[in-house]
Formats: sequence, structure tokens, C-alpha cells
Amino acid sequence: MKLCTFLPNQSLYPYISRYWIWENESCLPKIFSGTGTELMFTYGEPLNVIHKGEILILPKSYVMMPRFDCYQLQAPRHYGFISVRFRAGAFRHFCPNSSTEFIDSFIPIDELWGMKGLALQEALLSTIDAAEKIKIIERYLMQVLLENKKMDRYIDAAVNLLLYNYQSVNINELSHRLFVSPRQIERKFKIAVGVSPKAFQKISRFEALIKKLLLSHETKYLNMAMDYGYYDQSHFLKDCKKYLGEAPYAFLQEKNFSSHFYNETLHI
Repeated sequence: MKLCTFLPNQSLYPYISRYWIWENESCLPKIFSGTGTELMFTYGEPLNVIHKGEILILPKSYVMMPRFDCYQLQAPRHYGFISVRFRAGAFRHFCPNSSTEFIDSFIPIDELWGMKGLALQEALLSTIDAAEKIKIIERYLMQVLLENKKMDRYIDAAVNLLLYNYQSVNINELSHRLFVSPRQIERKFKIAVGVSPKAFQKISRFEALIKKLLLSHETKYLNMAMDYGYYDQSHFLKDCKKYLGEAPYAFLQEKNFSSHFYNETLHI
């Protein structure tokens, strides 16, 4: 089984876009820069990643926020994982930590939630049915949301404005729209998302374009890149090298069109 997706309940839908399961595929996609957060629970053999020439053995359960680095997952013979895909900026409502602590790292669940996190991990490992696993996850997340939900809603508004208006909205316009000083937005935004508003805007644009190219199996990227606000080919090439680790013509190949972690948007 390659991919199976489930929607969250209505209470968690503003924070979580989907739960998804991936099992026993011989080829795993590359992980690269994005705007969201993944909470992953693995079972079977552990996953490894290659990062800057080194092989890292991943924890059984972990949180990751890839923002600048890229990683190549290695597939063992028998493995699987269920992942919670949090919306951009939403994971801050589920833990007390600053998101800067999670950037380009794989944080074990016990470092995040202590013994309660380990108990969650064990409950999932002892459950076979996918729907039951999701019920266990949702019960836990509802509880930590009650404990950690932030009240500064203007940060959520700032995230959404930058996520969907990466060409037109800048920090001064955010300040004007949200009635908050630019300095306060910069400081709070970085704590919430892990990067500055400007960096987030650049990552948002790159992620949106790469997703579009992969889902449409498009190899002719230049016109689409210019539609997304890139000035020319060299501008897009620079971002590909920075966020993807390779040139677009090398990445936009059939193996990546058929194996990636992007999906069409789901709605309740």
C-alpha cells in the first residue's frame, strides 16, 4: 500500500489537513522544504535518512519541520508509518515549545510530550486497525490542544495571508491589516513558524509551485515558475538548489511524479 488518507474531525480540521499512511513501498520520496509540520509514527523496521552524506536512524515517533534542508528517506524491507500533517503554523497550538527548536530536525516524541508521548506511541504500536489508530491520535491531540492552544489569533491570520499571497503581501501590509507592529509580528511569527515572515513567504511560493508541477506531471516548468512570481529561469534554479538540493530538470522526472508526499486538497 502506498498511500491512504483520512480527514480529521471538525474540531481538529483547522489545524490538521489530513492523516496519511504509507507502507512497504520500495522507493521513498525525498523530503524537502515546506511550510507544514509532520508528526510521524513508524512501525516495522525503522526508517533511515541520508542527510549531507550521513545516514541517520530515525526515532519510532517524531516531529519534523523541514524548512531549508532536504533528506532522502531509505526504505527498509518491512515498514510503515502513519503521519499527522499539520497546517502551516498550526503545530504551535499543540506544544509549549518555540517552533525554532524543530526546524530541520527529527524530534523524538518523548522530548516533545514526555511519558505521555511514549504512552501514545505504545498505544499505536499495539493497534492494527488504521481507523482505531486515528481515534487514538485524535483523542490525544484534542487533549494537548486544550492544554496548549494559543490566543494570539493574529499570528494564524499572518500565516494564512503569507501562505496564499506570497507575491503581494509584505510585513508592512501585515502590520496594517492586523493592527500589530512589524517588530512584534516578526518576533511572534518566528516563534510560531520557526522562520521569519520573508523566509516563510519564499518557502510558500516554492512549495506551491513544486506541488503543482508534481501533481500535473509537468516537466516544462519555466512559464509556470514565472506565473508564481519568479523573474526568470536562474531565479527558480537558485531556489531549487537551495530548497530541493538539485536542479529542476533533474528532479522533474517520472520517478518523482509517481512517488512524492503531495496530495490534492481535502475538504470536510
